[in-house]
Formats: sequence, structure tokens, C-alpha cells
Amino acid sequence: MVEKLLFLKSGKCAWGKCIFCGYGKIYGNEPTFENLKKEFDKFFDSLSREEKVEWIKIFGSGSFLDENQIPKKAREYFINSCIKIAERIKLRRVTIESRPEFVTKEKVLEFMRKFKPRNIELDIAIGLEVADDKLLKKLRKGFSLKDYENATKIIHECGAKVRTYLLVNIPFLSKKEMVKKLEQSVEYALKFSDSVVLINLLPHKNSELFDLWLKGEWNFLSKEEFRKLVKKWSKNAKIEIDEETFRFIPQFPKEKKTSLKGTSETFLIHPHFEIWQDYLVRWYSPPSQKDILLFLPCSYKKPYSTSKTHKRIIEILRRIPKSERVHEVMISNAGVVPREFEDMYPFNAYDWDEKKETLELKKRYVEVTSERIKRFLKAHKRHYKKILCFLKYDSESYKALKIACDSLKLEFKNLLNKETYEKIRNLRRPLQSDAALKDFEKNIKSEIH
Repeated sequence: MVEKLLFLKSGKCAWGKCIFCGYGKIYGNEPTFENLKKEFDKFFDSLSREEKVEWIKIFGSGSFLDENQIPKKAREYFINSCIKIAERIKLRRVTIESRPEFVTKEKVLEFMRKFKPRNIELDIAIGLEVADDKLLKKLRKGFSLKDYENATKIIHECGAKVRTYLLVNIPFLSKKEMVKKLEQSVEYALKFSDSVVLINLLPHKNSELFDLWLKGEWNFLSKEEFRKLVKKWSKNAKIEIDEETFRFIPQFPKEKKTSLKGTSETFLIHPHFEIWQDYLVRWYSPPSQKDILLFLPCSYKKPYSTSKTHKRIIEILRRIPKSERVHEVMISNAGVVPREFEDMYPFNAYDWDEKKETLELKKRYVEVTSERIKRFLKAHKRHYKKILCFLKYDSESYKALKIACDSLKLEFKNLLNKETYEKIRNLRRPLQSDAALKDFEKNIKSEIH
């Protein structure tokens, strides 16, 4: 079924206290009829250029049936807009979201009086999350199973359909308990629903769940773990699987960011670095077109691309054909850092002074970093056709890379020739030298082609 999504930016969720949701704490545009009319007009104008849109889904970080968020006049305008375009685009289904307390017979019938004669189905989606009143209180949902059941009864009596959201991997439970509770919740939801969506719970930056993640009290499921867990329902026609509800990147809210300036064990295994390294291994996928992995040194200047060494490297890559295949990944005390994330916290906010490294700290750097590289390579080795680096041979980063590759029996090549490095190793910035960069350009060309 061809579908189109509309993400409304109107008002705020009337509840906004669920511990896993960051959307409900954000206030959108003033929820006036004029503002909503502009959003609806823009959306329906885009649909008018389509040949076929059978299913319209509306998401609004709250409740479409809450008149403080979507005034009655705006709701009526939306309904009429659907009717006007329905025949031309072959519209057959509309999905809106609401908390149970806003579901009334009057509001549902507003839709059904106009939708039913034109054979348009109405789904009202409710975020039940889990079928357990005690857990609903812990999640601070603000309603009970009885409230949910009453809302589903009204929806069905009016001729509309119920769509129920369930969260996979909720906190406060062991893995065994979580699996059991999920099975119970699916069985329960199917009794009251026409469709059920199993949602992979991911940490929103403005949520309390994000804090639990930082503290190590909860962790997201990898895509593979999630798929394995929901596989038993994948062929059920009434159940849909939602692996990623938003583009998941560890985005720290401003109040969570902290100073990361220091040279010690603390700034080697800081929790904010560990969060990212886990993400890069268990969730991240390298850019599809970049199949040549190039490990580069970090720099004191942030983001790395503003440093002299990295500027020269980037300049060289830009003039080499097919260099878009090269995936630049830095090695630092923060771990492995793909170029596309270099200007994100914490990678743009730490300072590590090599002059203050002790022999013991250097040893720990190699131990920690080699393990991080090893995990990254193990997770993504099938993606890359080649592993390259441009590192000083006696640097801790190079030593860590060698240990990681040796342990996985992977070959890698340093684009800096050993003979060249012997000649320039005593320079203050050897990788910035013309000799080193000449090696880099010559060798990267031969590796790409």
C-alpha cells in the first residue's frame, strides 16, 4: 500500500511525562487553526501531484484528538481535505494517534460520517507500550489498561479501527522477563486491536531513558537482536515491525555535555566515549559507497578536518578519482571516530595532551584502543574491501591497530612508507611533511585503482 507521512509540529503532548519519550517534552508551533491549515495545505498540495496515495499517516508527538493540540476547526479541515483528494489519489486509509483520554464517540464519528461512505478506513493508534499496569506506572504513561480498553471499545463501536503500539525492550526488566512480558503484551493487544506495531525502543536525547542509558542501567537492542526477538511475529498479518522509529544517533542534550579536557584513565574510558563506541559497533552502518577503510590520526584541533594535517589529507583525496570510496575514520583516546561524526559531541569537545602521557597510560591507551578497533572491525569487516592507515609507526594508535588486525587475521597497509618515516620521524609534525604526504597521495591512488 502506497503511504505518505505527515509529521505535525503543533503544540505539545498534553501528558509529556513518559520516561522514554523526548518528543512529548518539545513544544511545537502555536496550535492555531491558521498554523495547522498551512501545514495541512502544504501536505495535501504535495499529495495532489501524486498518482496514488492509499494510506495517510499523521504523527504529532501527542494526540490528534486533543483539542488543545489540534483544535476542532483544524480537525474538521483535515477531514474535509482528505475527502476532497480521496478519489483522485485512491485514498483508502488514514491513521491518526491519540491517548485514550481524548477518544470520544463524538470525535471518532466526525471522521466516520465522511470516511465510511467513501470506503476510507480510520485507524486510531494508541501507544499502549506494555500490557501491565505496574509497568505502565513505572513508564509514567498516565493511563491504565482499563483506560486503553475503554478507548478501543469506543473506536470499534464507531466503526473505526484500533492500532496499538508496543515497545520492545522496555527498562526495569531482565532480558528473560522482558521477553515474557512482550509475549503477554502482544497476546493482550491482539484481543483489542486490528493492527499491532512492535517498536524497537531507542533512546531519545530529551528522555529519562537516555539517562538510564548513560548510567548503564539500560541499553538498546542491536538491529540483529531486535530482529531475532520479533521474528516469531514477522509473518502475522496483523503485526508490523518497526526497527528504527527515528534516525538514531547518540545526540546528547546540552545539559548532559561536560568538559572532557584531560589526559588520564578517566578521559580514556569516559562513559560518553563508551556510549558512542558501543553505538558504532552495535547499531551504526558505514556509508554504503565507502568500501575502503582509512584510519587516520586525531588532532588537537577540533573538528579534525580544521587541522593542518587533515586539511592536506582532504585536499589530496578531493583530487583523486573515486576517492568517494574512502571512509576516513580517526583513532583517538575517544575511540574510533568516523569522519561524519567528527563535529558531534563528545568528539568535538575533548582535549588529550600527548605530552602528559605516562608510560603506564600509553600502555592503557593501546589496550583500550586496540579493543575498540577490534570490535569496530569485527562488526564491519564484511563492508570494507581494504583497510588502510596513515599513521606514525611508533604511535600508540598504530600499535593498537596492528594488535586489532593481527587478532582478527586482517591485513592492513600503512600509506606512509617505512623508509620515509625513518627520515622524518624526528620532525615536530612528521605527517604534515611533504615527504609523508607524497607517500600518502601515491599510495592511496594505487590502492583505490
